[in-house]
Amino acid sequence: MSSVPVFQTARRAEVHSRDPWSPFAYVSRQLEQVTGLLIADALPSAGGRVLDFGCAASPYRQLLSDTTTYVGADLPGNPAATVEVRPDGTVPLDDCSFDVVLSTQVLEHVAEPKVYLRECLRLLRPTGSLVLTTHGIMYYHPDPRDYWRWTCEGLTKVITDEGFAIAEMKGVMGLGAAALQLLQEDLIGRVPARLRRPLAGATQKLIGVIDRRYTEERRLHNALVLAVRAVKQGPGDETGSHAG
Repeated sequence: MSSVPVFQTARRAEVHSRDPWSPFAYVSRQLEQVTGLLIADALPSAGGRVLDFGCAASPYRQLLSDTTTYVGADLPGNPAATVEVRPDGTVPLDDCSFDVVLSTQVLEHVAEPKVYLRECLRLLRPTGSLVLTTHGIMYYHPDPRDYWRWTCEGLTKVITDEGFAIAEMKGVMGLGAAALQLLQEDLIGRVPARLRRPLAGATQKLIGVIDRRYTEERRLHNALVLAVRAVKQGPGDETGSHAG
């Protein structure tokens, strides 16, 4: 990342909404649930320190206990962040200073994923965890850019290449449910405004019904979004992977 764009203040307000009529209701609920489980597996019992690297509006901060120290980092211009990303993609924080780096829907917007992942590795304490969610087959949405999509195997490779081992990987929304989410996005801008909430409400209910029919393995292979907990490897450790 040779330059850092300014944080985009004009953002879709409903992205993290769980309201029944939100066009993202189902995936928002699932992402919060999966992220919470991965954070719980990653954090030490004493609470620990968490860096939200690309924090936006800190949508998952409420998942952390009062004993957890939270630091938000983002592009210049985000009032919710206490740390600004430098032009080279790094942050002015000490090596090995966090138990968890939280990265939710960030990696697809990063011009140089290797630089970002290496910075995550640098910031983590030995055996610390990266809890990351990013796009599988999600549609294009610049924020301010939108560069990447991954399969479960591709995401495993880019993460393990930088010195992590995959401890857990989960798919959020299987192929049929993801296809319906994509169809909804195409249709919702074409119907009159008064019909958008009813359309989204009905579609989100159907997405939930369809998605419950998928096994964990089938959901992982063609997911709308992928969620990972990856562990920092120490010197001499073998880098491996485990999805499930």
